[in-house]
Amino acid sequence: IILLAAAVLIRAILYQGKGEIQTLSYWTIVGRIDQFLLGMIAYKFRSLITGRHVVAVCSLVIFAIFYWYFDSQGGFYKNPSYPSPSAIWIFMPTIEGLAYALMIAWYDSSFVYSNSKFSRFFALIGTYSYSIYLLHYFVVFRVSREISNNLIDLSNIYLALLVAPICFLLMMPIGHVSYRFIESPFLKLRTRYVYSYEKS
Repeated sequence: IILLAAAVLIRAILYQGKGEIQTLSYWTIVGRIDQFLLGMIAYKFRSLITGRHVVAVCSLVIFAIFYWYFDSQGGFYKNPSYPSPSAIWIFMPTIEGLAYALMIAWYDSSFVYSNSKFSRFFALIGTYSYSIYLLHYFVVFRVSREISNNLIDLSNIYLALLVAPICFLLMMPIGHVSYRFIESPFLKLRTRYVYSYEKS
């Protein structure tokens, strides 16, 4: 919690000196340290959110309203320019980190999971998600431009939402190849830091 407060304070000081903090807050791990810290805090105190569905849904709605407002003010690129001089970027990593940590802690501790094909498919998405995340930057803008120019106008949010899952599914094979041949070999080199001890 002290590190979390220090991260916000450091961003505030840098913002005063530079006039913008969006670059650090969005593009760097240092700027996003809040999300790591809040994830650890949420795991430690996950019992406080377990089974509290109303709190979780309300938190998600509040976060969605906040992002709607943020987008209405210009969002990432037009608030009023890029990089943004808005002070919201001092707190954006904290707001996002709190919302994500709360949702994951609630989801992870509130449900009993099955081993059905549906569940295994979503687990596979989780397995490939980091590879997809790392590679999407090279694909997403080109694909959206091609679709907009040659198929349908993606400026319509409803059409974009219909196309997005299809494009995501098309990224799955790419994620599989990346996970299989790039990520997996390095994962085998991991050192196990958490051990389970059985009572004798």
